[in-house]
Amino acid sequence: MSLILSVIWRLIVIFIALFIAIAAAGIFIGFGAIFGLYPELLPSNEATVFGDPDVDFWILVVAVIGVGFWSSLKLAGLAVIPVMIAIIITEMMRWQSVIAHLLLGGAAGLFVLISQQSQDFTPSEGTLIVTLATSFVAAFFYWLIAGRSAGNWMKQLPAVSKQNTNGES
Repeated sequence: MSLILSVIWRLIVIFIALFIAIAAAGIFIGFGAIFGLYPELLPSNEATVFGDPDVDFWILVVAVIGVGFWSSLKLAGLAVIPVMIAIIITEMMRWQSVIAHLLLGGAAGLFVLISQQSQDFTPSEGTLIVTLATSFVAAFFYWLIAGRSAGNWMKQLPAVSKQNTNGES
């Protein structure tokens, strides 16, 4: 019974980690979009948009979170299959390293970028950098919450717990 409970608990942790990771990637995209599309919202010492720095800050925070939430919904829809494949690989192989999660996250991001474009599309260097950075942010947040304990639920399996240190059963 403890194996079933540990698997259910692991699935809950994975779902929460995915939600937070995709939200973090969306906020990262939103932050970049707001500062890239509206450079006049950048804080300056000379003058602000509405005259009050506190009001400008909160307008900027709301804009970043709003654009980030919208972006995270798009990211979740586009990346669900490659991300699930990456999660299954890390869980089954018991890869707990941040490097493995970042590499698989980057691969999932590049897959989404390439699969959503036409065949004659060649992404620019900036597009590749933003895609990889966003994928790395999501993968890092996933690793912080769920990736560091990838595969620990397998210790409940009888065949795994009976293995000696040489890997023989």
